[in-house]
Amino acid sequence: MECKKLLAAALLIAVFSLNVWAKKKPAKEAEAAASSELANDSEAATSALAAPDSSYSISAMEEQAPGQNYYITKDENQNLRFVQKLSWNKIEDIKSYRISIERSMDDGTWMQVLDKDLLENKIEVSLEPGKYRFHVSVINLFDQLEKSSDWKYFEVLKATQPKIDAAQADSIYLNSKKANGIFTIEGENLTSGTVFTMEQKDYDPPKILQGRVLSVDPEGKSAQVQFDIKEMQEGKCEIYATNPGGLSVISKTIQIKKKKERHWRFVISGGYTLPLTFFDGTFSDYTEHNFYPLSGTARMGVISFHTKYGDFGFGMTGNYSGFSNDTDTYSMSGHYVNGLAGLIWQKYLIPQKLCIDVHAGAGVALILGTRFYNKKYTYMGNYIVRSRELNSMALAFGGGLGVQYHPAKHFYMEAAVDFINAKFGGMNLGMFYPSVSIGGMF
Repeated sequence: MECKKLLAAALLIAVFSLNVWAKKKPAKEAEAAASSELANDSEAATSALAAPDSSYSISAMEEQAPGQNYYITKDENQNLRFVQKLSWNKIEDIKSYRISIERSMDDGTWMQVLDKDLLENKIEVSLEPGKYRFHVSVINLFDQLEKSSDWKYFEVLKATQPKIDAAQADSIYLNSKKANGIFTIEGENLTSGTVFTMEQKDYDPPKILQGRVLSVDPEGKSAQVQFDIKEMQEGKCEIYATNPGGLSVISKTIQIKKKKERHWRFVISGGYTLPLTFFDGTFSDYTEHNFYPLSGTARMGVISFHTKYGDFGFGMTGNYSGFSNDTDTYSMSGHYVNGLAGLIWQKYLIPQKLCIDVHAGAGVALILGTRFYNKKYTYMGNYIVRSRELNSMALAFGGGLGVQYHPAKHFYMEAAVDFINAKFGGMNLGMFYPSVSIGGMF
């Protein structure tokens, strides 16, 4: 009888000790569960959920991938179904876990959508889009509820499948004036949250460019997306569109290229000039002034050599001036023409907008149809009162500097100044030709 009492006392002490030990250990481990994470055992998700009151999003992807906390599947009707995976740190020597999931309502309250006991430290659920929270409690070996973790908040986003029907740009030529890296993406389910990337295939590994959404059609049928034009290279590329929720689509292959520039271009211009006599007063002595308002200028050329230092070519410049003078004693009139052929050098200060032009050459100068009438004499005997028509030719050389502005692709305006020296028999004529012209480039 005495032995039975001793045995019962020993059993009671053992049960009591086991109960105390079991209560302490799960309690400590339940505190560790308070920093439970939402992830598929990924370190990134663990860090994100370790801090109290942290928030995060659960999205869907086309296929399950390591480290993701969601995946997509199909139900018996072949409809897409998104599955979220919740997991937390494992605790040894317990009976089970109890997970509670609540959904945020429009009035600010929380409605319980799941309360379930689990043997494993993870669960897969399929929730409707919305804002949720969950926490995990530990049930010890004596079927007692231990301390619970803090609430962890997450959001299930509505996932839509984007579609790209076309991807167009004002110009896919990188060296075009219109090239700005802006693409018009046409399709379906495009949103301001859609992530657009461009993958350039002709690289190993492929080069990835991130797009910037400029605007989106309210119906989600088109979007304006800009990629860095400085980073784009010639070759094949594809544009990826990934919606919030992870569903993505790929565009058809796009060919990015540079426009082939012609090896030559033809320029022609005409305008007004006001020649000014610089030296040798012979000409101005008879005309009694050193400028000639009845004048014009014309130029033409072919630019055929392109280098990093500028463009080179050949051209011709022609100038015409009509002159006349009428005094009490005499009158005279005539025409002065010169033409030069030579080299042209051009350099764009602003691409396809502002250009400087330097030209120089040699040619001929002509004084044509010049007549002199002396009013002091009349017809008396063999006296001549009107001279014969004078035509003279001389060697000429010179050059000039011009600035061209291109308001349109094939049209430009030019302001220039030239100097031309012509050496006639008894006269060395040097003249400046300031001019304004309009021209075309083809």
